[in-house]
Amino acid sequence: MKRATSTPAKGRNLIPFHLIEEARNGDVEVITLILRHYDSYIRRLATVNVRETSYLNIDLYERLKTRLIHETLKFQL
Repeated sequence: MKRATSTPAKGRNLIPFHLIEEARNGDVEVITLILRHYDSYIRRLATVNVRETSYLNIDLYERLKTRLIHETLKFQL
């Protein structure tokens, strides 16, 4: 397995195509790598602000991670 290298494209770090292909074929290491890559974004989406207090909605966090895995596995190449 090749390691991910950040490929800047218009200021964004994108996951290389070959890693998406490996993840789509079920490589658990690459799926874990993709989850780590998007972890901070998923945490930000799952953070709820209530009266100046922020907390992580664990249920939403887990659902978003599951959805990312699901969408990665069915990604059309």
